[in-house]
Amino acid sequence: MSPGLWLLVALGAVALAGWAYGTREERVAGRTGPAAVRAVAVFLILGALALPALRGSGVGMPERVVLLDVSRSMTLPVRAGDVGGATRLDSALALLPELAPDRIYLFGDGPVPARLDSLDTLGATHDASRLEPALQAARLGGADSVWVLTDGELTDRDAARETATGLGLGVLELRVAAMEPRVALAALQAPARARAGDTVRATLEFHAGGGSGGGGSGGGGGLPDSVSFQLERDGTVVATVRAPRPAAGRTGRAQITFVPRDEGAESSWRRYEAVLVDPPDPFGVSGRTGAWIEVSESSAGAVLVSLAPDWEARFLVPALDRLVLGGARGYLRLADGRYLEMGAAPRIVEASRVREAVQGARLLAVQASPEDLPPWLAGALRAHARTLFFTGGAGDVPGVGARVTGPLPGEWYPAGPVPASPSAALLAEAELDLLPPVRELYAVEPAGRWSVINASRNRRGEGRPLLTADEDGTRRWALSAAADWWRWSLRGDEPRSVYEGVFSGIVGWLVEDATPRLASLVRTPAPGEPQVWRIRPGSTDLTIRLIDDTGTEVWSESIADPPAEIVGPGLPPGRYEALVTATGPDGPVELGRPVDVEPDPREFLPGPPSEPLAIGAQPSPRAPVEVRSPRPVWPLLLAVLLLCGEWVWRHRIGLR
Repeated sequence: MSPGLWLLVALGAVALAGWAYGTREERVAGRTGPAAVRAVAVFLILGALALPALRGSGVGMPERVVLLDVSRSMTLPVRAGDVGGATRLDSALALLPELAPDRIYLFGDGPVPARLDSLDTLGATHDASRLEPALQAARLGGADSVWVLTDGELTDRDAARETATGLGLGVLELRVAAMEPRVALAALQAPARARAGDTVRATLEFHAGGGSGGGGSGGGGGLPDSVSFQLERDGTVVATVRAPRPAAGRTGRAQITFVPRDEGAESSWRRYEAVLVDPPDPFGVSGRTGAWIEVSESSAGAVLVSLAPDWEARFLVPALDRLVLGGARGYLRLADGRYLEMGAAPRIVEASRVREAVQGARLLAVQASPEDLPPWLAGALRAHARTLFFTGGAGDVPGVGARVTGPLPGEWYPAGPVPASPSAALLAEAELDLLPPVRELYAVEPAGRWSVINASRNRRGEGRPLLTADEDGTRRWALSAAADWWRWSLRGDEPRSVYEGVFSGIVGWLVEDATPRLASLVRTPAPGEPQVWRIRPGSTDLTIRLIDDTGTEVWSESIADPPAEIVGPGLPPGRYEALVTATGPDGPVELGRPVDVEPDPREFLPGPPSEPLAIGAQPSPRAPVEVRSPRPVWPLLLAVLLLCGEWVWRHRIGLR
C-alpha cells in the first residue's frame, strides 16, 4: 500500500471517530481520549487487510504420492510360466525407490497409509483391488496427482475413473504384470444332498478376460471358442462337459450331470472338484474348484405317487424337481397295479420299487382319493414328516387329521386378498381375477393353520381354502382341496406365475429341514466371517467341535439347552472337521461334516480388457512452486483490546 493511501486510511479513521464523539455522544469532559482510542482501532481494522505478510513468499516441493496394490493377485508371477520367479508385488516394490514417494497408500479392501521403510515384510493378502477409496484418501491428504502401482486387475476400474475425474485428481497407472487373455473357473454350484444312483445336476461358473482393450472385437486373443471341463471324485473323472467361451469380461455357465456311486456307506460327505482342462489356467490358481455333497441312500428329493393320473403330474414333477434338493420322481398307477415311472425314458415298475422310493423321499406328494389309498401308501402318509396331498375325492386324509367332503356345488374362483402363508410374499402382486375357476373344490374340516389361497363361489360370498397347510412338532403337511391346478400353468403369463408362486412357497416351507440335522451350517463362512449353526428344536446336551487339518481343536461349544442358532468365531482359510454330539428327540446322535473356509475366488478371476488409467496430468517432476504465507492477525487482536479499553474509558467519564 502506498504512503498516500495509508494517510487516507488514517484520516478516515480520525474523521469517523470525531464524527461519532462530536455528534452522537453527550458533551462531557474527557471525550478526546476515547475518541483517539477508537480512531486507532478503526485504523488497525481497515489497514490489516493491506498489511504485508509476516514473512515473504517462498518455494516448496509438491508431494509425490504412490498407491500400491496389495491384493492377492499381486502374489502371482509377472508372466505366465514364471513359476518361482519374481511376483508382481516384488516388481512393484522394485519401482518404488525410483519414484521416491513422499507418501504411500496401500490399497485392496481399503486404503492403508504406509512408509517406504516398512515395506520389507509386506504381504499381499486383500481379497479385492478397490482403487476408488485410495484415490479419495489421497485427495483428502492434499495430493493433486498419484501414481498407481498395480497388476491391472482392479475391482472398480470404472468407478475409480469417475471418482478421479470428479476430484480433479491426476492418475497414472503403472502396470507391473502382463495381462494375458485367459479363462478362469469361479465356482461349482451343486446340491448339498443327493442320493446314490440319482442324477445330480451341477452348474459351473467361469470367466474370460485379461489382455488390453486394443484387441479384436471378440476380445478372445488366442483363446479357443469353447472351454472344456471335467468333474473329478478322488482323482477319478466322473463327467466331462464342453461349453462356448464367453466374450472377454463376461461370465459363462455350463451344466454338468453325474450319478454318485453307491459306496456302501449309509451317508457320507464327498468332495467333487471341477477342473478346467482346455484352455488350462496359465497361473494355476483358478483352474480348479470344488463342492461337498452329502450322498446317502435316504436323501432322495420329492416323490409323487398318482393313483388317479391326469395332467397334474406333468406340471408338478418338474416344479418339484426344481424346488427340492435331490430332484423329483413321479409314479403313475396303471390299470394292472403297476406304475409308470416318469422321466426322460419312462419305464414300468412294480409297486415294490415305488415303496422303496417313498421310504427315502424328503417330500411325499400323493394324488388320490382318500378312500382309494392302498394300506402301504396310507401308512407312509401317516409316518412321513413332509407330505403334500392332492385330494381326488371325499374321505379321511391319513397323517393330516382332517376329513375331505364334497365336491361343493358351483364354480369356485380364486379370490383375494392373499392370506398370510409361506407363499404370501410370492403372491402379493398376483391378479387373481385373471385365473379360471377350479374344476372341483372339496371342503376340509378342520382346515390347517394356513390357507395358501382362497376361492369364492361365483366370485361372491365367503372364501374357502384351495390349499391348506399346518405343522405338528416335526411334521409338516399341505392339503390341496382343489383339482386341476395344471390348467393355471397351461395358460401361461399371470396364471402360470400364480401356479409357480403357490407351489414355490409351500414346497419350500415343506422341505425346510425335511431331513432334520442336530446342527447344520446356514452357509459356508468366508475367512473371518462368523459361523452360524442352526440347531434342531428339541435337542439337548449339544456339543460342537471344530478341528483343523493338523488335528488341533480350534473352537468348541457345549450347551445343555441350546438356542435355535449358535454363532461361532470367524476362521482363517483352511479345511476343518465339525463334530456334533447331542441328544435329539430320538436319542443320542453323533455326526461329522467337513467345513471348507476358502478366500473369495473373484480376486484371481480375469477382468475385462482394459488400458492403463491416464487421467489428467501425470504426476509432475519436482519443480519449485510458490508458497504464500498467511497474513498476520495481530492488528485485529490489538484492535479488539483497544475497543475494550475504549468501553472502560467511556464508563469512567460518564458515557454509556
